[in-house]
Amino acid sequence: MKLAVRVLLPLACALTFASVFGDTPPAAEIADETQTLIAVDKRMQHAFVTRDVAALDSIFTDDYVLVLANGRERTKQDILADVRSPDVRWEVNETSGWKVRVHGDLAIVVATLHQKGVDHGQAFDSNVKFSDTYIRENGTWRNVHAHASKAVDVQ
Repeated sequence: MKLAVRVLLPLACALTFASVFGDTPPAAEIADETQTLIAVDKRMQHAFVTRDVAALDSIFTDDYVLVLANGRERTKQDILADVRSPDVRWEVNETSGWKVRVHGDLAIVVATLHQKGVDHGQAFDSNVKFSDTYIRENGTWRNVHAHASKAVDVQ
């Protein structure tokens, strides 16, 4: 009897835990979400080059904040103003090396971004490492927060 209790009690606890807290999503579902988030990121980055303010407006939440490596914060309104400005132009704005982690309706995307263009007469061409935090609202992934820093090669 003691052996049955030692074997069955943990099994019952595990089954109860799984039924209450749910199972881990299948790998295929996570892979689909990963591809969806990468597609959203590509659409977002391309919107800078094409000056697609409507796309950026729909991707960023109203309280979106970007924190730069120097600690400066940029809001959604700041970024949309840059995209509208004739004094700021992106010729290249492409990401690579995505690492995506999905936790229910929250996701973190980490990647490298190559940016090239002109900002108020000053040419720029740089690589930054960024992390974006997405939340799923009504089935749509939206970017709520980002952090960017200069990308460095680690050897």
